[in-house]
Amino acid sequence: MPAYQAASILLEAHYFGDDAEMLRLPCDSVTVQGGAIVVDGLETRHLRGLRWTPDYLSFDAGGDHHRYPVSRPAVVGPQAARFALL
Repeated sequence: MPAYQAASILLEAHYFGDDAEMLRLPCDSVTVQGGAIVVDGLETRHLRGLRWTPDYLSFDAGGDHHRYPVSRPAVVGPQAARFALL
């Protein structure tokens, strides 16, 4: 269960052609575990207001860039969200 110190996550949704949505959100940490990604230290109000479903979640940690295919997030705490890995 890798846990990463990440300053932010980037959510991306890609549509036909060049049409895309992106949202960068500050966070404290990202944990990849058992078919899901849990992001802690996140202002969940931004996720509740999303009108689109992210295709990818990415973040930088330890000098590496990580990018995962995900589905719609579930808020699992006052400052935590879970994204199922696809």
